[in-house]
Amino acid sequence: FERAKEGFVRLLGEDSAKAVNAAFAVASMLQTDDEEIAEYRRLWEMAKVSLPEEAVTYDIATSLGVRLEEKKGKYEEAKVFYLAALEGQRRVLGENHEKTLASMNSIGVVLQHMKDYEGALDYYQQAFRVKEKVLGKTHPSTLNTTINMANTLKGLKDFTKAEEMYRQALDGYEKSLGKSNEETKKCAWNLN
Repeated sequence: FERAKEGFVRLLGEDSAKAVNAAFAVASMLQTDDEEIAEYRRLWEMAKVSLPEEAVTYDIATSLGVRLEEKKGKYEEAKVFYLAALEGQRRVLGENHEKTLASMNSIGVVLQHMKDYEGALDYYQQAFRVKEKVLGKTHPSTLNTTINMANTLKGLKDFTKAEEMYRQALDGYEKSLGKSNEETKKCAWNLN
């Protein structure tokens, strides 16, 4: 990837879509989280200006959000990048694209970490409505969002609605993956 990046930079310029894609791939292989985050920041600053209509720009924002959330616990900053990714993905890829839906879910997760359960629930519900329509009620991604909503409702102390959502997810997992599947078992554990 490093050689490809160098070639694209030499031929097309550092801010070309191909060079940014190659640099993005190289960044994911850097040795430390701090190096990776620094490179994603550099790429984001460049790509948001020179490539606002390219999906890779919002992949960079998403990856930066993930690293900040999961590796550094910087939820507020991660939320900023997830929101930027979502805005760009809606415009470039459309509301129904899997990356757009994943960003909605990521925003819900980070808001849940921040104890903003109402905000998290709103993003999960947005993602759920589209996933249910596009993927179906028993698709694993739809069911994952159902569990996220149930967990959030539990955080809001709405235990009755949370249990209803867990049961809905369990029914879907049993239908789509079977009772012996690990995801089905994890879902069933929530009802204990």
